[in-house]
Amino acid sequence: MADARIAKELAGYRIDSQVGRGGMGVVYRATDLSLDRTVALKVLDDELAKDPAFRRRFVTESKLAASLDHPNIIPIYAAGECDGMPYIAMRFVPGEDLRAVLRTAGRLEPERAARLVAQLASALDVAHEAGLVHRDVKPANVLVTREDHVYLTDFGLTKRVAADTEATRTGVVLGTLNYMAPEQIRGQAIGAFTDVYSLGCMIVHLLTGQIPFPVETDEAKLWAHVAEPPPRPSERVEGLDEAFDLVVARAMRKRPDDRYATAGEVGAAMLAAAGQRAADRPPAPAAPRAVPAAPEPGPPGRRDIALAAVRDRFNLAVLALLLVAGIALGPVTLAVPLAVAVYAAAVLRSYLDPETTRRLTAPGE
Repeated sequence: MADARIAKELAGYRIDSQVGRGGMGVVYRATDLSLDRTVALKVLDDELAKDPAFRRRFVTESKLAASLDHPNIIPIYAAGECDGMPYIAMRFVPGEDLRAVLRTAGRLEPERAARLVAQLASALDVAHEAGLVHRDVKPANVLVTREDHVYLTDFGLTKRVAADTEATRTGVVLGTLNYMAPEQIRGQAIGAFTDVYSLGCMIVHLLTGQIPFPVETDEAKLWAHVAEPPPRPSERVEGLDEAFDLVVARAMRKRPDDRYATAGEVGAAMLAAAGQRAADRPPAPAAPRAVPAAPEPGPPGRRDIALAAVRDRFNLAVLALLLVAGIALGPVTLAVPLAVAVYAAAVLRSYLDPETTRRLTAPGE
């Protein structure tokens, strides 16, 4: 069935083609007519758009998400409502979402999965620091470029406990339920730990090509997230390092306090499990060789003052003058003691004189 919105204009955007559809709405490739640039335009599903409270939250939280600045978060250009239809305009990213990548590849090599998860974890940390919880971390919300640069999309747009509309066969849903944290299912408080759990679920899917709990019904999925132990990826993929089991086990613990404290810790653990911690860390710049600083001159001690008094040019001149005069005019035995006595008196005077201390501490003296 043809999409009636194609070639139509919405809020200053010409809708050119449909590029995706999910449980929340439809994503179009569109042209921003005022700036003549290509954008991705997401339009809320007609049924959801009928709920005024949902429409308000959709726009409000989209504006908040637009404040996030991170290389792995899709930039949002505008969010609003036109003719009762909420929309979001964001950067158009050529490429596929991770759901499509998994359909083609089946599963990802551990090293590639670790690199992608580390990027997503970094983006989630920035969102969490800004007070945003994604609440819907799943492969369909991750765009991948040809260079394996990923963008996390759809921040904070839904709290619904519902599955995607897409299914491979009747009763088997590949969507939100497959990555949902126990506290979401129970209707309890959510936080950054909720996204950590969903990220753990996605790691299982990336490494094994299977969702964490591949059971037949939605009820069984809900029960598994609440009560079943996390899967061990190494039991599904021969030769996969058991280190990945430990990452999944901690990220998917039932109690939020028992999980990784941040998404970034999940990313670091994945890189470590894949043996990429050192390889992915840029070399630290060589620290400049420290040049010892010249010691600060301290206040002159008594010994310094005494030496200055002994070496004082005036005192030495007095001593020399008396010695010469004494030798020339009288007996040497009297001249020398007299000259030494006068010199000693001059030295003592200099030692006790504050001017000597001032000269020792003055710059350039």
